Amino acid sequence: MKSSRDKRRKRRRQKRDATAALRKRVKRQFPDQKLVTGKTSDGVKMSEVLEAFIAPYCEIADTEEALKKLLTIAVVAWNTTLFPVQDRKAQIKEVLEALPKKVRADGRAIINELMERKEKYFSEYERIIMDYELIDTGKNYQLTVISTADEMGEE
Repeated sequence: MKSSRDKRRKRRRQKRDATAALRKRVKRQFPDQKLVTGKTSDGVKMSEVLEAFIAPYCEIADTEEALKKLLTIAVVAWNTTLFPVQDRKAQIKEVLEALPKKVRADGRAIINELMERKEKYFSEYERIIMDYELIDTGKNYQLTVISTADEMGEE
């Protein structure tokens, strides 16, 4: 019984430490931005929303590295949909230029598909996803997301 309790404590400590490090990292980059981790006033956890957003693609992300790549491209697609329509093409072009030329077409297709998914199924969420942390718990992965604050300006 004790080892089970110790494991839970260790996981909570890992999550707390990872969340603190994530918040510190984002605050350094965006010192004046109000940020949210965990539930907001409307009871929404952006980590749960992001998990639902990428759910149809998780089967192909069979390693931690693949899951991190999926999350990164999903965050790009998510945040791009929050730009005015006329600015999206430039944003996508900038992201794709960071990829090797041989995968840019696939990258564009995936981003476009994810953007359509965001607008169709997740349009009510308008928070920018600032960053995320993925922790391997041994059994699965723990996702922590930091996003901009909602309309209430909570932090």
